[in-house]
Amino acid sequence: MKKIKDFNPGDEASLYLRFSDIQFRKTQANADYASMLGFDGTDLIDVKMWSLKEEEKEILKNGEIYLASGRMKDYQGKMQFNVVNIREITSEDDIVMEEFFEYAPLKKTDLEKLIIGYIQKIENKNLFEIVNYIFKKYHKAFFLHPAAMTMHHNYYSGLAYHTYTMLRLSEAYLDIYEFLNKDLVYAGILLHDIGKVIELSGPKGTEYTKEGNLLGHIFIGSSEISKAAEALGIEETDEVISLIHIILSHHGKLEFGSPKEPMIAEAVLIHYLDLTDSRLASLEKDLEKTEAGGFTEPLISFDRRNFYKPKI
Repeated sequence: MKKIKDFNPGDEASLYLRFSDIQFRKTQANADYASMLGFDGTDLIDVKMWSLKEEEKEILKNGEIYLASGRMKDYQGKMQFNVVNIREITSEDDIVMEEFFEYAPLKKTDLEKLIIGYIQKIENKNLFEIVNYIFKKYHKAFFLHPAAMTMHHNYYSGLAYHTYTMLRLSEAYLDIYEFLNKDLVYAGILLHDIGKVIELSGPKGTEYTKEGNLLGHIFIGSSEISKAAEALGIEETDEVISLIHIILSHHGKLEFGSPKEPMIAEAVLIHYLDLTDSRLASLEKDLEKTEAGGFTEPLISFDRRNFYKPKI
């Protein structure tokens, strides 16, 4: 079966695609249509279904795989797939379903061992107890969830891999800047995105939950720390206040969704590590699809800048 990369604008195409980010909208003429992303196991493509029928609307679900037929189109310099017909796959379709889902570069079992190893490195009693309490509560979800819907680490175990990468990055900074508190850095990284286990529905057909839409992972994460601290009887400690501040400030600026800007040295570091890993992980995926000597498509996470891939 052909893949997205095998087609050019104007081509008729039939593709097996896993749909995500499905949105039902209306045209200016008040006609229903669907907008979504299609993943063929290697690449993503923007998908549109115009003149959407009610029966098609009912079968469209995030995370499911379909056989889609239609025509490729050039839209603002980017290929778009205008789908005319879809059908759900059956056992008779000759496809390997696992190929249509993305997974972290490390196995879940390896990530569990590595991250638990970092938890055990925390020597401060209060910080260790809070992290251990929350990880026991959300262990399964944490090691399966993605870190985002589309922007970065949006695959099985993406949240754990993003967290592990930040922990590894922190080692160099802790070695150079000895004034930083190692335990607070580890605990802050381990918990900075813990709210995403509630904000996002899971790795298959990822959507924002009701809590995710109404509260967001920053509030959810800080609330989980408060609950853990209360259960452990350590609510008024500096460890708890500092951890909550790290959660509230890890996006760095108010306009990026942080209720507070970093006012603790460890919070500054965690913001930079989070920004670095999320941006570079996103850039890596786009550069993998770009030939040496060429430019990427405009990247949303970099203010729609194009990046050149040197022939080196």
